[in-house]
Amino acid sequence: MPPSRHLSPLLIASLLAASPALSPAATVQKGHAATHAGFKLDPVPTPAIDDAARMATFTLIDGERDRNSGELAVLADGKVPAGEDAPRENFFFAMNTAGGRIGVDLGKVLSVKSIGSYSWHAGGRGPQVYDLYAADGTAKDFNPAPKKGTDPATVGWKRVAKVDTRFKEGNGGGQHGVEISNPDGQPLGEIRHLLFDVAKTDDADPHGNTFFSEIDVIDAKAATPQRLKTPERIVKSYKSKDGGFRYIIDSTKAPALTEWTEKELLPVIEEWYPKLVEMLPSDGYRAPDVVNFEFRDDMGGTPAYAAGNRIALSATWFPGQLGREAKGCVVHEMGHVVQNYWRARQTNRQPSPTPGWVTEGICDYIRWFLYEPESKGAVIRDARQAKYDASYRVTANFLDWLTTAKDKDLVRKLNAAAREGRYDEKLWNEWTGKTVQELGEEWRKAIEDGKR
Repeated sequence: MPPSRHLSPLLIASLLAASPALSPAATVQKGHAATHAGFKLDPVPTPAIDDAARMATFTLIDGERDRNSGELAVLADGKVPAGEDAPRENFFFAMNTAGGRIGVDLGKVLSVKSIGSYSWHAGGRGPQVYDLYAADGTAKDFNPAPKKGTDPATVGWKRVAKVDTRFKEGNGGGQHGVEISNPDGQPLGEIRHLLFDVAKTDDADPHGNTFFSEIDVIDAKAATPQRLKTPERIVKSYKSKDGGFRYIIDSTKAPALTEWTEKELLPVIEEWYPKLVEMLPSDGYRAPDVVNFEFRDDMGGTPAYAAGNRIALSATWFPGQLGREAKGCVVHEMGHVVQNYWRARQTNRQPSPTPGWVTEGICDYIRWFLYEPESKGAVIRDARQAKYDASYRVTANFLDWLTTAKDKDLVRKLNAAAREGRYDEKLWNEWTGKTVQELGEEWRKAIEDGKR
């Protein structure tokens, strides 16, 4: 299924101040794609790999870099983020700050043909809002680093264009591209310095600072720059047989797994996601209707992870696990999508934290004891290793013992408490008449006695 794409209209913006060094008018072209399009944002070209910005000096003139942001260098590395929420691969200003100013020194005066900017985020950090100024640096009163509150036009700068890629409706999430150029194809002018005066996309949103992915400066006298090659996307969407759920699988980064996902993995997803929804209910809760699966090549040694209704799968780990742990791993991650313990912060003013061993233990219990019990992947052979809060497989064994020896509905109760932000160790006593520590000892003794 092709990616959903929405292209904003062409915007022509007049220069608000002109000088002999700059063209009297600039064209601001804007492209947008609501889903992953590899930054193919017609009419804006894909980001350049070897443009003049690669050799430029980027300076944070005003504002504060967010502690989770990448350094300014990511704006000119010729690379783009691998996903829609990749903080370290973007530059953005700190939370609760109102944007800032970024300076670019090209090192010498260049005949600049065009300037591009690219951003990507699933939400309100996707759009771009900034004023672009330029200078050749020769003005008598030139200030290369004017702070907020100083009008750049009063210290040797000329405004080139005003950029705003927001939409009237929605948060504007997705990939945004901007190209600023002369409408007649001539250079913008003789430029050495650029100033990006960046504003927030939403003054009311503490997270409303744009995830800037790349800035391009194209030299009119240099060779045509290489552009990022956009891979052919492989995205398929499937509706569940009853029409209640939709599963989207993106195998662009693992094309060799496309057939396997459709023939082998999809049947597991279609069977087990609804089962998980039924298994882990709570009052007033509705599990996500749409689940996205994306193979990625930037996950290091992590096989998979879930965030919201999205599951990331390692394109390097899965090929070697197709006949072993691949399917079970996906079942585990679908469990996290259904758990949705992030919801507690929205429904409970003072949610209590859920221990990680509970979160992971429930998903591994479902995987090893319900989905693939024949694998015996959570068997504990040494009682000395039996610690109920050891997480993953060990906790899964503990939970299975509880459901068979104490309360068949215990996992459902535990999950509901966690999702509602009301986990408390006192609950174990209410459910079983014993503390979790006492239960842990009883379980360990069962293992010693060979009853597990």
